[in-house]
Amino acid sequence: METPSVKRLIPSIYTADGQATTADTRHVNDYNQAMNKALEYEAAGASELIFMDVTSISERRRNLPRFLKDLKNRLQIPFVFGGGVHTIRDVEDLLKYGAPRIYVNSAAVRYPDLVNKISTQHGKQALLVAIDTRLTFGSWKVYLNGGKSRTEIDLYNWIRMIEVRGAGEILVSAINRGDHEIVFDVFRKIREATDLSVLASAGFQSVEEYERLFKECRMDGVVSAHFFQKENSLRELKAAISTEIG
Repeated sequence: METPSVKRLIPSIYTADGQATTADTRHVNDYNQAMNKALEYEAAGASELIFMDVTSISERRRNLPRFLKDLKNRLQIPFVFGGGVHTIRDVEDLLKYGAPRIYVNSAAVRYPDLVNKISTQHGKQALLVAIDTRLTFGSWKVYLNGGKSRTEIDLYNWIRMIEVRGAGEILVSAINRGDHEIVFDVFRKIREATDLSVLASAGFQSVEEYERLFKECRMDGVVSAHFFQKENSLRELKAAISTEIG
């Protein structure tokens, strides 16, 4: 398998109904902060953005249609939106509001047919399947609910299944972040296991480690909420792998 020539640097932004927030929803900021952050990342050289909405399923998302419309109109780079996606109707609503692509995570595990429906009705290019995984008793298992709930699903079997079902791309978040060599090893094996485009989230905090994800593990893109918040991190990483950025 040849290494793709284009490497993507993808900041992720947590939102709650279009407002910037943290993953645990303890801090919710005003509407404009999420948009401003997106525009700042774009100006700094991000390839695209991922918006992870953490609004609970019981809450109404009143701002979301306006937020997605604004993103579509103001951003020049592509973006992916996910969170609270449980049905094909949820997908259709997000696409209608302006999201060019959506991602699903736990819902894909609970309702695998959802992957088939999305890819069949809207095309593979509209679907990113996110996977949280942790090394558990010697094997990598799929986790749900933001990495809190373990399943007995083998990571590599799950990747093969969603590839067959029609996923267009996968984002794998490796939760085991104490031993970085273990993380590099799993991403190398993922690359060997699938022909899908693979985005990696590893919790790294150095340019050198993200370089390794590209060069040694042959990832198509890297995703981070925290690393890219550092001043000049996007520019520094882009410069470090400039020969591979398309």
